[in-house]
Amino acid sequence: MSKVTPLKRIAIIVRDMERSLAFYRDALGMNVWVEGHAGEELPALYQLLGMPPCQMRWVILQSDDVDWGMVGLFELTDPAPEDDTHPSIDRVNRGEACLVFHTPDVDGIYESARAMGLTILCPPTVLELAQHDAVSKEMTLRDPNGVLVNLVESLAGGTLALSNKFPGLKRS
Repeated sequence: MSKVTPLKRIAIIVRDMERSLAFYRDALGMNVWVEGHAGEELPALYQLLGMPPCQMRWVILQSDDVDWGMVGLFELTDPAPEDDTHPSIDRVNRGEACLVFHTPDVDGIYESARAMGLTILCPPTVLELAQHDAVSKEMTLRDPNGVLVNLVESLAGGTLALSNKFPGLKRS
């Protein structure tokens, strides 16, 4: 028996909150669940991130009203953390995590990402897993903070059909 729940939320330390919201809220269509600001009056927040006292703005986004798999955006200032970058932005890097979202419109998100000038590692590509009778259209990009994001549009579920059903995901 698992000692943890399914993934509740991913937290991303962002460089630019507005640019990050333009991607997650506007391009992906996620809605703001909760947002706020804090500083020295809430030391647990910056302590949890291993930071000295700082100012923080956070926005937690969700897909429709689902309260798991949410994306938390955290912008830290005064002081801001070091601006570490991945060794390579045009491929994956060892030890790097990747956010995976299912969507009914990979092509629409691709166009939005291109319009935003995001790094596209792989444009929409059909992936066929013959051994599972599964076909998907997928793409991989970097969000405005350099975080790797994979987007999956299920075209034929085959034996993977049950794992591709998510509340609130509607086909257009």
